[in-house]
Amino acid sequence: MFVKEIHRVAIKAEFSIQYFSSLLSILSLPFYDVAALTKLKLVNRSNFEGATLFARKIKINKRKGWKDEFYKPQFPIYQQIKFTLDPTTNTTRYKLICQPAKVLNKIPLMPMEQNFLEEMALWCYDSDTHEAVIVFKVDRENFRMLDPMWIVNMSANDINKLFRHDIFYEDKDAH
Repeated sequence: MFVKEIHRVAIKAEFSIQYFSSLLSILSLPFYDVAALTKLKLVNRSNFEGATLFARKIKINKRKGWKDEFYKPQFPIYQQIKFTLDPTTNTTRYKLICQPAKVLNKIPLMPMEQNFLEEMALWCYDSDTHEAVIVFKVDRENFRMLDPMWIVNMSANDINKLFRHDIFYEDKDAH
């Protein structure tokens, strides 16, 4: 799943979130990671047209065998390990070398409204998008939190309010 927030692109994995400066920098990932992304559902909160087109383009390019050079992800390079032989086959050993992905080194924190949780009814975990959703009592749009690190940008009153309320989740998401 990739999400475009704050003019950045985020890919949320099982235990982490990777932030990229642009959609094309996703292609700095190894081809098997990009191929896995093509099977996932795109969550495009900002309704950015380019994200939908990009997702469609890499799906088509994967199906065609990565023929388009502009949308081609990184493929590992075989490098011979010097002075080593495989004892069973008596042939030289190789290792696969990949360049590091072009991810952002610092987490882009979302600018948070301060003391905005006075009318909070509850918060829950959305297992479809893997986000925490804050629901308000009044007629106000729900607030979705992709990255738990965004909490550090909240006021102390808001953090205390979240701490006092239990987060609701389905039994299958208890872990």
